[in-house]
Amino acid sequence: MGCVTNKEQDIKQFNIKLPDQYNHTTIQTEADLSDSQDQFLQIGMNICSLGDFLPKVQEVYDELGELFQNIQGQYLLMQDQSIYFGQVVNGKRQGVGKQHWPKEGNLLEGTWVDNQLTGRARMIYPNGDYFVGNFLNNIANGLGRFVNSKKQVSGFWLNNKLTGEGTEIRKNGTIYKGQFSEGKIQGHGQFEYANKCIYKGSVCKGKMHGKGELIFNDNTRYIGEFKANSIQGRGNYESDISITGWFHSKFENQTLYIYFFRSETPVLIDNQYCTLIEKQLEQFFD
Repeated sequence: MGCVTNKEQDIKQFNIKLPDQYNHTTIQTEADLSDSQDQFLQIGMNICSLGDFLPKVQEVYDELGELFQNIQGQYLLMQDQSIYFGQVVNGKRQGVGKQHWPKEGNLLEGTWVDNQLTGRARMIYPNGDYFVGNFLNNIANGLGRFVNSKKQVSGFWLNNKLTGEGTEIRKNGTIYKGQFSEGKIQGHGQFEYANKCIYKGSVCKGKMHGKGELIFNDNTRYIGEFKANSIQGRGNYESDISITGWFHSKFENQTLYIYFFRSETPVLIDNQYCTLIEKQLEQFFD
């Protein structure tokens, strides 16, 4: 029986997206948020509301409540047809306010300094995802939290990208605590998986990769090398006895098969003689 290694999948970066002049098309953008200093038109001209919110935006907004209460000020109609309501000085956004893009559906609440988003802010996206955190000159810099239907991620954003120590809590029960780089789980960290296993060690593109320790739900453990969420390489398996050698793994039908060889075996080939260890897991490491 051969060992099949899972194909690596791209991991989306936890970067910040904002509508139109704020590069809303992707959370992977590296571009600075553009300066909209001169992109206002009329002040209060036939505008008396921010418009109707999309159902998912309204639902999240009602659940979270206002980021800033009792906002007062003026309406600005922007060139991209978004509507701003809040504090205005000399025709520029200055202080706390809200901005709604009726066409796209995004709702932004924040603090502006000289027309630049600076300070605490929250964006609710049309699909119900939201980000709340600190901005400096239209760019996410500082502590923040991104939430969608599958997970929530908290940590430190640097120039629009999650960088350094952070936490990811998935809806399936898996929790990651550790390092992020360029918006991805990368470096060193710990996974507490929904299948009751715990991994500590090197991570790459959101997966166990490199050297680490995997503690199984029966309190046995493997310490050694991993590749793309699979046991692969030299290591040590500890149970009632300890065995050291070369290991491969395969997950199939809620069972993790671990193949052990005493001599170096870079590739697992059918009909090779090996020792087989089986672990019953309700789900894979995700």
